[in-house]
Amino acid sequence: MTAQLDLDALFQRHATDLAGYLRRQLPCPHLAEDLCQEVFLRLGQHPEPGRLVEPRAYLFRIARNLIIDHHRRCRSRPTCQPLDAPELCLACPRACPERETDRALCRRALHAALESLPHRQRQALIWHRIEGITQAEIGRRLGVSERMAGRYITQAIAGCRERLTESPTQHRNF
Repeated sequence: MTAQLDLDALFQRHATDLAGYLRRQLPCPHLAEDLCQEVFLRLGQHPEPGRLVEPRAYLFRIARNLIIDHHRRCRSRPTCQPLDAPELCLACPRACPERETDRALCRRALHAALESLPHRQRQALIWHRIEGITQAEIGRRLGVSERMAGRYITQAIAGCRERLTESPTQHRNF
């Protein structure tokens, strides 16, 4: 049990430095984190961890060996491109006509829903959702309390949802 407590203490004391070392040596930060965990797993498998004179040096030696092993494995594997590489993109750069039509219908329906709102609700919603203005500032601009500005926004969202639900395009992602 004392070896486990020592391993925990070593982890607390050296994991950050070890992970930084691995990140500087490897191209992928996720791989570095995985190898850092592997270092401590291997230390836990040491037959007599209590007899280590310089545990920090031993940790970094394990890390160095894991890096060397990783590079050997990479050299022996054929190189391949990740599936999300831009040069492998087979999609047409232009959107398909159906998607463009759907977007245009959605924009029209949303515009109509906004236009059907009372002026203060519409303005509060536009300021809040599009321009990112706080409710307190909206209240100041409209000459009402922050709470009332919040009500205007809530009512505007409900009005738009209701209007969009009534529309034949059924756009509900508002």
